[in-house]
Amino acid sequence: MDFFKIKAEIDTKISTRPSNKFGIKVGGELYKELANAGLIEMTEFSAYGTGAFPQMLPAYQGSYYIFHDWELADYDFIVGTPTS
Repeated sequence: MDFFKIKAEIDTKISTRPSNKFGIKVGGELYKELANAGLIEMTEFSAYGTGAFPQMLPAYQGSYYIFHDWELADYDFIVGTPTS
């Protein structure tokens, strides 16, 4: 696992998104590595960005909702929006 390579891949995928309305799912070990590097902080998010029902949630670089997905392998990640 090359942490800096994975971080660069995440940053590249973020930069290609047409909007900031997405999230990041990561495996458990990657979440720990990002947190230890200071890249995850608690940030206020609200319902549909309206300001309604504000919640403090973990955010990658303070901007993008990030969460640990138990189904992903330890260093896997997905940047995007859920499919229905």
